[in-house]
Amino acid sequence: MIELLLVRHGNTFAPGDRIVWVGSGEDLPLVESGRAQARAFAETLERADWRPTAALSGGLKRQVEHLELATAGSPVPGVHAALNEVDYGRWGGRTTDEIVAEHGDAAVRAWNERSEWPNDAGWPESLEEVRARVGRFADEVASGQHGSRVLVCSSNGLLRWFLGLVPGALEEAVEEASFKVKTGHVGRMEWHRSGGWRVASWNQPPNSPLP
Repeated sequence: MIELLLVRHGNTFAPGDRIVWVGSGEDLPLVESGRAQARAFAETLERADWRPTAALSGGLKRQVEHLELATAGSPVPGVHAALNEVDYGRWGGRTTDEIVAEHGDAAVRAWNERSEWPNDAGWPESLEEVRARVGRFADEVASGQHGSRVLVCSSNGLLRWFLGLVPGALEEAVEEASFKVKTGHVGRMEWHRSGGWRVASWNQPPNSPLP
């Protein structure tokens, strides 16, 4: 069995900040509450004695910093381009109200409530391209090249597509309104040689015991 822990980076907005959509084009650092989420997850890993064989993130500041705090540098975190957040194009750096004013409410609600890709919003990547890079990374993990315990830090727009590795899992999570990974929260997946990928848990708080 190979275990894959998927953590979303912590908070990038402090109370009173203007809340905007943050994709790969918006390279924000963590704020103090986000660092606290990363440290809480580090304590969870320590209590469970869960020591990753590889720790990988996308290249954004918030992803790299969260992973560094969560692992305390052991193993040395690496950057993997497949784990970069989705690029929200013209939506990036804007508030939801600003996006709705230009693009309408339907596309925003479809993404937020049903994870439906807004094909006419001008996002640089297509859904097929995003699914493909998630699939390629998952194949790397399943091959064993990163070892048997792989820790990943990425962002909500990308992480949800890991559910697509398991038939029906994303659709079920949409029905349960649980597909969006909250800041600092964690999912756990397993790869078994006999049965492929399965979802062990999803969207758990950083201080929740590992299953």
